[in-house]
Amino acid sequence: MNEFFSPAVIAATTSLLISLITLYQFFKNKRLQEDLYLKGSNRALTIKLYELRLEHYPKALEIIEEIYRKKGGTIEIGIVRNVLNELIDWKKGIINLIISNEAHESYYKLRDTLMKKSAFEDKFSNEQVQHIIISTKEFRRQLRRDVGFLFREEKARRNSEIS
Repeated sequence: MNEFFSPAVIAATTSLLISLITLYQFFKNKRLQEDLYLKGSNRALTIKLYELRLEHYPKALEIIEEIYRKKGGTIEIGIVRNVLNELIDWKKGIINLIISNEAHESYYKLRDTLMKKSAFEDKFSNEQVQHIIISTKEFRRQLRRDVGFLFREEKARRNSEIS
């Protein structure tokens, strides 16, 4: 029994225990560094995405700003056709890569609404005007929402740093 607790056995056990603790810390730090790297690289990509959205989304908002109700609640057919063509041109290219799914869906709803033939020869019906206004508002809301994620994310990050 005396040999079991010899200094060599105690030293070996202590050394093994310290090695296991060090190994655990190493893997824990490695995982932490990987997580930090992934967050940093994802953050850089997210920032680039928001920069592109901030660069391209205002053009769409300017285009659909041309749709407005005149006195009597009507919308000019020529303006709608012009807006439709400009929106289709705007959507080509990089927009297909940066637009969110929700904004993409609302874009197609707006486009389909604008493509419909007017109920009367020279003007849209009141129902069509309502659909156009609702679709326009929804598309605007989705574009603002896409950009708004950045601000909510920043606010959440600042709040977590303070806590």
